[in-house]
Formats: sequence, C-alpha cells, structure tokens
Amino acid sequence: MKAGKIYSPDMRRVSQGAGQMLYGRGGLGYIARRGVDFGSSMAVQTLEGLGRLAMTQPLVLLSLLPDLVPEVGMALWNMTWLGAGPDRVRLKAVQTGKNGRGEEDPAGTAALHALWEQNPREAGGFHDALAQNLQMLCFSGMCAAEAVPAVRGRGVAAVFPVNSLTLRFRRETSGQLTLWQQQIANANGMALYSGGMGGVFVPMPMQRFFHSCLSSLPDEPYGRAPFGAALTIVLECLAFWRDLLLAWHRVGSPKWDVGFDFEMWAHMAQEVVGLTDQAEIQQYVQDRYSDAVAFYNDLNPDDAFFHDIKSQVNAVGAGSGQWPDLTGVWSMLRLRLVQALKQLPTLMGIVEGSTETWSRVEWDIYSSSLHAMVQKAAEPLRRAAGLHLQLLGMPLEAAIEFEPACSITRLLDAQAQSVEAANQARMRDEGWQTNETAAMTMTGSAPVAQPRSWMAPQTADQVKITESE
Repeated sequence: MKAGKIYSPDMRRVSQGAGQMLYGRGGLGYIARRGVDFGSSMAVQTLEGLGRLAMTQPLVLLSLLPDLVPEVGMALWNMTWLGAGPDRVRLKAVQTGKNGRGEEDPAGTAALHALWEQNPREAGGFHDALAQNLQMLCFSGMCAAEAVPAVRGRGVAAVFPVNSLTLRFRRETSGQLTLWQQQIANANGMALYSGGMGGVFVPMPMQRFFHSCLSSLPDEPYGRAPFGAALTIVLECLAFWRDLLLAWHRVGSPKWDVGFDFEMWAHMAQEVVGLTDQAEIQQYVQDRYSDAVAFYNDLNPDDAFFHDIKSQVNAVGAGSGQWPDLTGVWSMLRLRLVQALKQLPTLMGIVEGSTETWSRVEWDIYSSSLHAMVQKAAEPLRRAAGLHLQLLGMPLEAAIEFEPACSITRLLDAQAQSVEAANQARMRDEGWQTNETAAMTMTGSAPVAQPRSWMAPQTADQVKITESE
C-alpha cells in the first residue's frame, strides 16, 4: 500500500451521482444536469412539457425550477445563506462532562476539521455539503449522506451528500427501513445497463449511510417537500406571462387603428371623378382603400403621415381602458407563489405595511422553521462525523453548534431574558424552587456554580436554629 493512501481496496462509495453515465472502460461520464437527461431538457422548453413533467416527475421538475423561475431561485438563495452560511453552523467534537453538558474537545474538533479538509472536491467542505442537504430538503423533504471508510485506524475517508430523489425505502420483514438507490450506470466498464434505461436498485450500507426527513404523514418516510406547493402556482404564473406576452405581441404597442371613410370616397368617385357605373364606383373605392392600407403598412417608425379629415387614426394596445388590472392579477399570483415557497414577502422584495408585533411573529416563525430545517440537513453529516470519531478510537461525539438568524428585536429579547432571569432567581431565593430548576429553566443545563444571591436558600439546620431562638 502506498504511503498516504486513505482508501482501502475494498472500501468505495456505493451510491452514485444522479444521472451518472459511464462510457467505455475509462469510467468517464458527464453530469446529466448539463446535458440531455432522458427528455427533461426537452420538457422544460414549453409550458405543455412542464405540465407533463409535473405530472410524471414532480420532484424532478421542482429541482429544476430555481434555474427557470426567479422567485424559486431567490427563495432557495435566502434559505441557503441564512441557514447554512459559514457563520451560522459549526461542527465540533464534544465530551460529556460531570454536569451533563457537552464540553468541546479541541483534538476531536481538529480531527473533524481534517476530515472535511480532505473531502473530495465534488462534495466540498462541511458547509458545502450542508447547503446541498438543505436544498434537497426543500425539493424532496429528505436528505442523505454516505460515509466512505478509510483504511483501519484512519476513520472516514470521505462524506458524499446523495441526491435523495434517487432513493427508495424498503421495509424489511423485521420492520426496519432500508434505503435503496436507483442507479443508471453499470460499473462493469462496458457501457451496459444492468436493468435497461431505468437502471437497477442497489441497497445502501445502512451502517454508514445516514438520512434525515422532514415531518410528514404516518407511513410516509420520505418527508414532505417544503417547496412542493409551488409547482401548481409556478405553472399558473408561467401561463399568465406567456398569455400576456403573446397578447402584447399580437396587439403591438403602439398599433394604429385607421378608420376609412367609404361613403366619402364613393361621393368623390361620383361628383369629382364623374363615375356613374356602380361597379366602377365600387372598384374606385376599393382601389383607394388598398392604397391607404399599403401606405400605412410601409410607414417607418419615424415617418409622418397625412390623411383626410374624416378618417380617424387611433393608437390601440395602451391606456387604462384597453387592458385589465394586470398589476393586481400579477400581485395576487406572486403573493401565492411567495406563500407556496414559505418565504417572508420582504425577503422576496415585496414590501408591505405591517405592525411591529406581526412582523416579529412572522420573523419568529420563519427563523424557527429555518433553524429546524438546518438541524435536519446537518443530522446526516453529524452522524457521519460521529462515525469518523468512533473509527479513530476517540470516545467523543459530534455535535452541531447553531447560530440563529439575527433577530430584529435583539434589545427587546435581551430585556425579556433579563426579567425572566430575575424572576427565576427571586423564586429560588424565596424557596419556591431549587437553583437547579432555575438553571434548567433558563439555560437547559445544570448550574455550574453556587448562587451568588445575597439571600441564599436556608438549609434544614439553619431553619431549626432560627425556630429555637
């Protein structure tokens, strides 16, 4: 074995990249997203194709929408960088102390840092993998990662986020759920498919394959995609814009509406030209009409034109009386799209009036849901990091440290926390609760020191002495 080699000959990645295709023995392929993926690229070229794809492969279409619909891309951008930015989440190794609190172990944290530093570039570092898992949660309600072991004593060699749209659950006879991946490329190096164009399902090694799902209905282990409700409204918005642009193109702006005075030209044919035959009069009027049509059709945008005083020339396609309330219709559709994407209107560039109380409630709901989704996205990576520590022989656990999104009412929150802490201390000093209860209420962990209050709780012996005196 060569020095520095971290992979064992019998240890390799079992999962495959979505859409991976192998050609020849060299194992070279392309990423399907950049090429033709079994008709997906053709389907997204027309609204009718999008409709068919929405019925047959809705979650596949959902994952393509950020590149097609600006609002979906912006919503994904907001959630990714508000939730998975480098200053938001930190991976560390902890060792449980005597007080029950997880104390960080510098050596273990350094080992985790080294794991992600050597991770393959296609998967990226910890925050790259976290962002990928967070986006998979948005599109499918589920995220997963595979940990590839290294040689003995070297822990985990790599961690690969897996496209959860390729995964299927199977319930074994024992009741346990296992994951299988639909794989297209055959690893035999002969450019052959094991099960036709649909590929085959391969079981994943559950001892090192980790997944996490959002809440859904019972017996629905895949999780509910948060962006799923956007599919219908996206198709409605695309249909609205297609119809609007088509109508605008057909009407033109401006487009001239010229009224031709047939009665006047018939009178001129009789009184001026001197025609008496009715057929000749009609032909004369028709010729003058054809001349007028040709004249207006040949006008350039900067040409001036003249007409008789009885003919009328109007501009159509503009004015409040010509079109419906397009602004109101589009605002309604866009608001539905923002609601389907579960975004705050302000984050999507829609500034609406709202009270301070309601704005705070909206932000609390959004930040809490974002925090919960980041926890779900980080869970497979945390478990993979824990496996790395275990294989290294370090008696530590991996933990995720979250920095919540900035509050818009930090001063009010700090004031409320100060009052709550004072209330808990007062109840402790009055003997209504113990110091441990107060500490658990405020911090969620046991106290690290004795209270420094001037009115410390009395012991049983002190109470007896006081009564005897």
